[in-house]
Amino acid sequence: MKIIFIQPRTGFKGHTWEANGMGYLISNIKKHYPDIQIEFFSGYFDTDDEILKSCSDADIINFGCTSPQFKHATVLANQIKSKNNLIVIGGIHATALPYQPLKEPNIDVVVQGEGEEAMINIIERFNNHQMIEKDYRAGIIDNIDNLPFPDRHAIKNERNIQQAYKDNHKRITSILSSRGCPYTCSFCCSHSLWGRKSRLRSPLNVLEEYKYLIDEWKIDFVKFSDDTFTISKQRVKNFCKLKYDEGVTQPFGANAHIKTIDEDVLKSLIQGNCQELWYGIESGSPKVLKHMHKYTDLERIKKTFKMTKDYGIKTRAYFLLGSPVETLEDIKMTEDFCDILQPDEVGFSVLSPFPSNEYFDYDMMKDWDWSNFDEYNNDWISSPYLTNQEIKQQQQRLINKYKRNITYRQKK
Repeated sequence: MKIIFIQPRTGFKGHTWEANGMGYLISNIKKHYPDIQIEFFSGYFDTDDEILKSCSDADIINFGCTSPQFKHATVLANQIKSKNNLIVIGGIHATALPYQPLKEPNIDVVVQGEGEEAMINIIERFNNHQMIEKDYRAGIIDNIDNLPFPDRHAIKNERNIQQAYKDNHKRITSILSSRGCPYTCSFCCSHSLWGRKSRLRSPLNVLEEYKYLIDEWKIDFVKFSDDTFTISKQRVKNFCKLKYDEGVTQPFGANAHIKTIDEDVLKSLIQGNCQELWYGIESGSPKVLKHMHKYTDLERIKKTFKMTKDYGIKTRAYFLLGSPVETLEDIKMTEDFCDILQPDEVGFSVLSPFPSNEYFDYDMMKDWDWSNFDEYNNDWISSPYLTNQEIKQQQQRLINKYKRNITYRQKK
């Protein structure tokens, strides 16, 4: 049997990210079926011709898609489909908006939810010539320590590492140490795939992968790609102590929620050589923060930023423009608040009503072409107070003002 995994591209040039989700699927398949031939292709690095050529004799072709990647997946599926193969699509778009892939004639199976156990079941049924329902609803994996680490050789992770080295002069890759986030930010979509309940890998399990990345891949810096790495203060403390005790000195950075940070956590993070914390601040307007369900306040944010800086950890602040309740006055409050916080890095994104967040209007948006749409740039979002052009003008003005500290993505 031959299985192809494909990470489609979006309509934006040069936007690459790691395919660790597919790495998990591949390593889990190899655990159960070590003799299956598996190949991986990325729409960012590989041409359509290369992908189509390899798929010509494949049995199962699996696409993993965000919403902006879905269009490219359908273009490829329409060229790949034959009577002898099975086309499977999964990921956050298929889970959040199954309506679209379910109506595609050349997509055979739509996996909603986590794909590891689903793919094993699909392979078994395919091998035994059993029926596979098109609308496949996968369950949640409770103990994610039981999953093998992502197969980084299969997903050609070196290409992403080289891109990071070109951009930052460091060998950087990411680890996902948890699934699920308990917070209810109105703009977030990850709950549709991972759920609200946090499932945490153990500190020892995470450190084993960390050490593997250093030994096998010569990594200089690790990014934790969790929605919120600091959900469990005790796990942070245990991980950092274990990392320190075992002499693992390579640094890391992570997303953190303001409400999860205190001096004890910061002391532990310093012990573990955390060099960066990335905070989703979103706005300097209490009204907008309340509307986004951030459940924090400006004084708490200021206190946390000061503590983080005092401990010598680099801060990054993300701000989100375009909330339906946001006015020019609110954006000015965000700008003034950014001046107070003085983050080491800052990014200004634009509200994206992706499927499953609170701003998605099914009747209006269900058939949108998402391929030229992301959190940094879109031509559709407006509000009762600001046109799309006005929102983008404010975004560009802030990018220009903070250009010395702007995140790398927005320097391009």
